[in-house]
Amino acid sequence: MFTYKNLVLASAAAISLGMTACSTAKPATTQTSSVIWNKSASGVSSEVHNIGLSDRTAAVVFIRPATTDTPNPDSSTNISLNNRFLVSLQDGHYSSGVVCAGDVTLGVTPTAAKTNDLKLAATNIKLDAGKTAYFAVMTDESFKPIVRQVNEELVAQLLKTGVYKQVHQISRVEAKDCAVPVAPTPAPVTPVAQVPTPKTGYYVEKRPNVRLNILFDFDKSNIKPQHQSEIAKAAEFLKEYPTAQVIVEGHTDSKGSDSYNQALSERRAASVRTALITNHGIVPNRISAQGYGETRPVADNSTEEGRTQNRRVMVVIPN
Repeated sequence: MFTYKNLVLASAAAISLGMTACSTAKPATTQTSSVIWNKSASGVSSEVHNIGLSDRTAAVVFIRPATTDTPNPDSSTNISLNNRFLVSLQDGHYSSGVVCAGDVTLGVTPTAAKTNDLKLAATNIKLDAGKTAYFAVMTDESFKPIVRQVNEELVAQLLKTGVYKQVHQISRVEAKDCAVPVAPTPAPVTPVAQVPTPKTGYYVEKRPNVRLNILFDFDKSNIKPQHQSEIAKAAEFLKEYPTAQVIVEGHTDSKGSDSYNQALSERRAASVRTALITNHGIVPNRISAQGYGETRPVADNSTEEGRTQNRRVMVVIPN
């Protein structure tokens, strides 16, 4: 059975594909008199990954893995965007649609609540023009929805659990006459002087920051399980500054070429950013990733101890 715990485990940055397939959902049907309404389309449509979009629209895909072989009408999840009904997603199904890009309000309520208030359990999300946002929908024992945004790698795993495209539904969300997305005005950034000490020339960090003690293998950017506590430490730092835009910075020692170290530092910074978003629910537009290679040493690269200090990942608030 696919549970919320499975979802959390599968969301790890280095996804080890330890998910187990759940029970395969049977296509949902409803019979009225002698008429049978089929609510499912067999198989997984390629449209999940190939949705045609414009510079004003985005796509949303909601996937609900199968947890039972017996459909329960009250177990479905009512999903809305900007207080307009999108879909009542049933167990073992997925739904996709094209909507207007920009900042929207996502509402999720259990059908069992028997309410038409679409604003319940609403949260604000940002849909980027021309891109697809994927969401996994789970429920607890009382059918209370648990929704988490996931990446395409996890989507591939969810689709293998046996889901059907949900059909025979009426959506009140329409993607027409969408306004041109307005790019946010970047906050003014006051450059912080990089003050090297006269004798060493080492970089001195002056901005609010937290250093992560993550030891990567040679030429690797994946985060080992024993260092997940460091990612949690970074998430706590972000909670201390809930409105701040932050940068995950990657640094290396001086071994290797400049270009090699630059690319390696970028990969490691991106890996930490992905872990914060996937495992701790940090909003993606709050975090950027940047690599500095070997250009900002904080210790002597001629010693092993110094090189260890220079191989670091920082989370900093730039302004």
